[in-house]
Amino acid sequence: MTDKVPPSEFTDNSLEKVRELLIGRDDKFVREKLDHDAKGFVSNVVSEALLERESKDGSVNKVLVPLVEKSLNRSIEANSEKIVGTLYPLVGALVRKAVSAFLVEFVERTNALIENSLSPKSISWRFKAWQSGIKYSEYVAAQIYQYQVQQLLVIHRETGTLLHSISADPEKEKDADLISSMLVAINDFVADAFGVSSNEPENELGEIKTEDFTLLIKIGPQALLVAAVTGSIPPEVRGKLQQALEDFHRFYQQPLINYEGDNAAFDGCETILADCLVSEKKEGEGKKSKRLVGAALLLVVLIALCTLSFLRLSLSILKSDLHELSPPPGVVVTDAYISNGKVHAKILRDPAADNIEKWFSDSDIDLSRIIVSEEPFVSLKPSIVERKLEKLIRDYPLSEHETISLDKQNDNKWIVLGDVFASTAINLTQKINNLPGISSLEVDTSPLSIKAEYEIDNAALQKVALTRLVNKVSSQSVLFATNQEALSEVQLAKLEILANDVKQLLSVAKKTNTIVSIVVMGASDNSGSSARNRELSQKRAENVVNSLISLGVESSVLIPVSLGELPLQNPSMGRSVMLNVLISSAL
Repeated sequence: MTDKVPPSEFTDNSLEKVRELLIGRDDKFVREKLDHDAKGFVSNVVSEALLERESKDGSVNKVLVPLVEKSLNRSIEANSEKIVGTLYPLVGALVRKAVSAFLVEFVERTNALIENSLSPKSISWRFKAWQSGIKYSEYVAAQIYQYQVQQLLVIHRETGTLLHSISADPEKEKDADLISSMLVAINDFVADAFGVSSNEPENELGEIKTEDFTLLIKIGPQALLVAAVTGSIPPEVRGKLQQALEDFHRFYQQPLINYEGDNAAFDGCETILADCLVSEKKEGEGKKSKRLVGAALLLVVLIALCTLSFLRLSLSILKSDLHELSPPPGVVVTDAYISNGKVHAKILRDPAADNIEKWFSDSDIDLSRIIVSEEPFVSLKPSIVERKLEKLIRDYPLSEHETISLDKQNDNKWIVLGDVFASTAINLTQKINNLPGISSLEVDTSPLSIKAEYEIDNAALQKVALTRLVNKVSSQSVLFATNQEALSEVQLAKLEILANDVKQLLSVAKKTNTIVSIVVMGASDNSGSSARNRELSQKRAENVVNSLISLGVESSVLIPVSLGELPLQNPSMGRSVMLNVLISSAL
């Protein structure tokens, strides 16, 4: 194995020696030669070098951007008027386009707001905007921007040739060549008719509206981008179309400049145009069907509500009619209310009154819609008392040898006729006197013919009846309040019953040849002076006597007497008028 020699000991300087032999030790000549041809050398390799360097580490862009910005700032500061003059035509056109786009968008929004400002839909939109917490105008804009970009066409501006066309739905795709020719013809017609140059971008058509769709036209230096849009066009779609047109010019700049009728160079532009086939469709058929179902449900609900409202209204009318209806005698409607689809009526009814069903039937009231809660009570109306009296006479149990009938003399007087035994007469008279409200009628039982029974004659029966009536009248009293002498309504009602008993007593006494005197004794408690109490007692007795006389009692049998103070344990018993019946046989 051969030993290696360190390289430092055998350094090869042959290249340096050759360079010295060729150019000598002085390289001034070489430098001059290189300086003379430096521009040519650099111009041949600078672009490739920059591209290779930028591809390698991106440092070229980092170095050039700051230098360009500084140079541009210095140029603007030094030559501002010149730069403004140069950019003025371009800036003017850009400003006009920007203002035009803003005005179009503003007019569209304003028209939508005006069209829907007083419609039912606007009320719904205002409520939903308030519910969502956004401005009404923003909500309107969100509602009206429902659209679909159906087709895009790229047309060569100079020749009017269709370069490329794509569609969202091939079945609905329009004739692209026909549309492009039509647009060029319309644009030329406008330019010729109004005497303007068709080469000026601001004088070309930007939008064509039809009944079915809108042709939105974006104009570029070498090409036009035409979008067939249905619905309202929002500003973002316009911006997206403009961006697509700029991208198309950037990627296909050379084919557009050198275009001679061959469209093969533009076959790959779908990727640029496809992003513009955007849509915000309106509710589809599925949602329409759901809307129909919802509308049907809403209609059912409305019909149900109308039906319920009608039933409620009819029940309210029925309730009102029930309150305003005049009930028959012996019937009182205390309350009526609506519950569970029925009118509930609380009614007080005397057993002798008409049947409730008959009353409702006669008044054309549907009983099936009313639930009646009936409570019994005692009516004092004369018509009801008459019914009770008639029922008593009609249903009274008689033996085969007895007869009884009722005869009405006038509106207030009834006569009981017939042939009965003494016990029947006594019992019947008691039942008649016990009828509630009988004092409102004048019932005469004296015409009853008494049959002999167990050796008891008619005179004995009449004496028994006389004794009973004497005891009944003598047990009556009229109470007064402290220091009061006038009769109240309650006291007057009681005196009506007492007057009827007194008249019956006088009638029987006349048949038995008996003289009757009734001492009406007024009294008072010891709360006042003796003189005042005597005077008060006398006044009370006289008032009772006057009341009985007004009720048909003979004045000759009534004797008012003042008892003055009665020191009783219960003071209220002393403030009263008492009756004492005196009888004697006639001479």
